[in-house]
Amino acid sequence: MSTLHPPGRLDHVRVRLPDDRVIDRTSATEAAARELRALILSRELPAGALLHQAELAKQLGVSRTPLREALQRLSAEGLVRLDPHRGAIVACPTIAEVDEIYELQMMLESTAARGAAANRSAEGLARVEEALMQHYKSDDDPAWVESNITFHTSIYQLADRPLLLEIIGMLRNRAALYVNLLARSSQGRDRADREHKQMYEALKRGDADKLERLVRQHLQRTLDWCHTVIEE
Repeated sequence: MSTLHPPGRLDHVRVRLPDDRVIDRTSATEAAARELRALILSRELPAGALLHQAELAKQLGVSRTPLREALQRLSAEGLVRLDPHRGAIVACPTIAEVDEIYELQMMLESTAARGAAANRSAEGLARVEEALMQHYKSDDDPAWVESNITFHTSIYQLADRPLLLEIIGMLRNRAALYVNLLARSSQGRDRADREHKQMYEALKRGDADKLERLVRQHLQRTLDWCHTVIEE
């Protein structure tokens, strides 16, 4: 069983933005949250890293207020923990937390899958098929992760339940650290890609029972994989 690496420190990691990236003051919170989220999901900021707010604000080119708001947003997503004594820390979820996240995902995503099968249309199926084709073309880990999200979202959007979709997105953010690890496993990616094709075929046929079952199995197998890389 492999184990996540020991926590690192932010002072060993520098935030580098492209020269043409300018953070607009009016959207400083959103931009800071986006940059920090990307650094956490790529593991450039490793689990357990202490986030020094003064240094982060300087590196991101924002004031302390929008940075604090960005950290609060990432805390709500489960990517950052706000410790009253130590400050902001990159989250390192326990296996118990991951179990709960996936339990909720199975409940909600299976519900969305049934709704998608009932509400499918030629136009909607075309969007799902396009998302699947783009997913197959993903040639690096970040692209695979992004196209994986796009594919699942394209299915659940067919259910036409915006609040359900929003909550699913929040849970996916909390599980994102481990989906990113899965993307680095060729075996895990191949398994997921096969299951994605099966989901599309069930959706195309309007087989709600099978699509729901496939979604649950897909999430359960990802959770089982998480158990192999997380050690209490």
